[in-house]
Amino acid sequence: MTKMRIVIVTQEEPFYLPPFLARLAQARRSDIVGMVILPPFNESLLDVGKRLYELYGPWDFTIQCVRFAWAKFLNLLNRVHPITRPYSAVDVARRYQIPIYTPEKINAPDFVQILREEIRPDLLVSVAASQIFKKRVLEVPSLGCINVHTAPLPRYQGMLPTFWAMLHEELETAVTVHYMVEKLDAGEIILQEPVPIRSEDTLHTLIVRTKQIGAELVLRAIQQIESGEVHSFPMDPDQATYFSFPKRADAQRFRALGRRFF
Repeated sequence: MTKMRIVIVTQEEPFYLPPFLARLAQARRSDIVGMVILPPFNESLLDVGKRLYELYGPWDFTIQCVRFAWAKFLNLLNRVHPITRPYSAVDVARRYQIPIYTPEKINAPDFVQILREEIRPDLLVSVAASQIFKKRVLEVPSLGCINVHTAPLPRYQGMLPTFWAMLHEELETAVTVHYMVEKLDAGEIILQEPVPIRSEDTLHTLIVRTKQIGAELVLRAIQQIESGEVHSFPMDPDQATYFSFPKRADAQRFRALGRRFF
């Protein structure tokens, strides 16, 4: 069987994505021919900071800043010699000798040309990619593009779905792997697995658990695509709900329910 040519499209985030990416790289290293790292949130670091400050508030934002600084320090140490788990997508790519691409815009014609003529992927795997793929990108890989979303799609399309599921006092959320189309979080579902929301869960613990499940689900989806045994099914648009990034008032309601971020 000819090896698949897999390209991962992601962003830099030190807490949740590196373990996910490392799991994919560990399992499919010989097939991964590139890692595309896009700007986070498609915004500047300052804009991201403002957004997170509004969500977390002063105390939790300070905690997150300390955690971020510590992760950056460990990432620097790992550049000299790996002593901890990876804290960046770049470190994962370096450890597994995966070529790195850092376009500002994944849909830019010059990068699409590189994708089509040089990288030549069979499959694109989106892991928290910060930009919507346009048709010119979606048509490049012969086996399509897949995305992993930590929600029971088509419900909870959009940003930070674990937060919204907890805010709405759901008893469970889910992880969904689906084909990508030009509309966000709307392509046919390949796999979906429920994830219970425990009374003791913080947003952090729930994200960690959904990311761990998500990595295994993506690997299962890749195996199904590789063997030609995918049984995907369309989302029901009547069940779709969409949520943007939470605001300060949403965070206040979250805390009023007794929920915590960390």
